[in-house]
Amino acid sequence: MRGSCVWSWRAGLGGVLVALLPACSPVLDWRDVPVADGMVLQFPCRPERVERTVALAGRSVPARMLSCDAGGLGWSITLFDIGEPALLPAALRHLRSQLAQHLRADEVEGRPPRQAGLTPQDEAWRMRLVGRDAAGQPVHAEVLIAARGLQALQIVALTRSDPVSRGSDRAAEFIDSLRPVR
Repeated sequence: MRGSCVWSWRAGLGGVLVALLPACSPVLDWRDVPVADGMVLQFPCRPERVERTVALAGRSVPARMLSCDAGGLGWSITLFDIGEPALLPAALRHLRSQLAQHLRADEVEGRPPRQAGLTPQDEAWRMRLVGRDAAGQPVHAEVLIAARGLQALQIVALTRSDPVSRGSDRAAEFIDSLRPVR
């Protein structure tokens, strides 16, 4: 009799564990995604792709965005085909100022980017922005604005919650994952 009680207890526990398995699926499912010629970025979710022509630094340029939402953050990279090396500095400055203006945010931390595979540009910048959205809710963003060849890249991990300590490490991990394909 005792043996059947143990078996029933184990079977019941097994049923509970099986029922909990879907709840244990990871919120962030990191994967390498090709983003620029010879570069990959680790996304924590399957990104959707949108392409259009946008105004950037007084010109119309083709833009391609990959983005998704997971773990309470929005994750994106947008690539802008600039076409002329002389226009890259102005395009990078424009992206930096427009993003801060759009998020109604101030730069609270910034430094030159350190990722391998980027084209050196004085206007390239890695920064943290803090602001408020149109509804007055806190907005925090980890951002990289850089160049790869004749493309400007804008990588953003955005959270609209407070506090953001949990998302800040994940956002940095996302941006730091940009690297050349091996």
